[in-house]
Amino acid sequence: MTVARDLLPLDAIRVVGLAGLGSVGSAWAALLLASGYDVVAYDYDPTVARSLDSAVRAAWPVLSSLRSDLPTKPPMEKVRFVGSLEALAAGSDAIQENVAESLEIKREVMSRIDAALPSDRLILSSSGGVPPSRLQEFCRHPERVVLGHPFHPAYVIPLVEVVGGQRTSSEAVDLAIAFYQTLGKRPIRLRKEMVGHLTNRLQFAMLREAIYCLSEGMASADDIDSAVRWGLGLRWALLGPLMTFNLAGGSAGIEQLIARFGSDVETWWDALGAPRLTPDVCAKLYEGVRELRHGKSNDQWGQWRDGELIELLKFRGEHPYLADVLDPVEGT
Repeated sequence: MTVARDLLPLDAIRVVGLAGLGSVGSAWAALLLASGYDVVAYDYDPTVARSLDSAVRAAWPVLSSLRSDLPTKPPMEKVRFVGSLEALAAGSDAIQENVAESLEIKREVMSRIDAALPSDRLILSSSGGVPPSRLQEFCRHPERVVLGHPFHPAYVIPLVEVVGGQRTSSEAVDLAIAFYQTLGKRPIRLRKEMVGHLTNRLQFAMLREAIYCLSEGMASADDIDSAVRWGLGLRWALLGPLMTFNLAGGSAGIEQLIARFGSDVETWWDALGAPRLTPDVCAKLYEGVRELRHGKSNDQWGQWRDGELIELLKFRGEHPYLADVLDPVEGT
């Protein structure tokens, strides 16, 4: 990492620019408005820009169920649309990039933002797979480029992954983490950049095996999802995979488990599938998912998911805006 220029301090960041207003950009917009920020918004597609209002209004009741201090309606008057990336940079104290997951597109957008944005202002990227070092290759001020990858739906899930590239300053990463905390996020600081970052590497490893088991006829789509919903997922909502593995070792923990079953675990790893998304595999996948939907639309499933996530967060008391709840371990 490089030495930072003086960055605009956190308390001076009041107007945040959004480059790209799809599902991720609109989720950031809702969070920013709920957290008191003004928003400058740009998307090359004017139809996407026009849909921002409805997307924020759809997210607002979910945010309101987590925060009692929000107005009945989102303050859309605090959103200003602009017609270019240069105009976006001119009016922003920091920018969160959310354009299509294409290295070529992101490089162009990031380099144009970098050229127009004052050098003391953060450039953040929501990229789910591109390492930040690739994004800063054509930037004149790469030290302020930080990846901040949210988890869908970003207006509900607290997690955001934060990592800098090879030329990012540690001060920029620190500032990004502090900024995301003001949005009610729970940032995790990755120590190394890798393709897919952390969450996507974890979830796509499971998705690969789920598709493999479905394509091999081992289990139905419903049984595969049920194995997570009623088994693995219940534990993982409380403890991550490493602590879960540790507890499986009893009082001696993970050391005993590895000593007794390490070779078996490696054998199971070797047996994991590596499916390709051939027409036949995709046909089985699509049919299985159609059955899972039970005739409901994705919008209906998304609304149900958001409501259940809110109840789960309230039950656990782990959302930063849910006050006066003791830590599950310390509060005994």
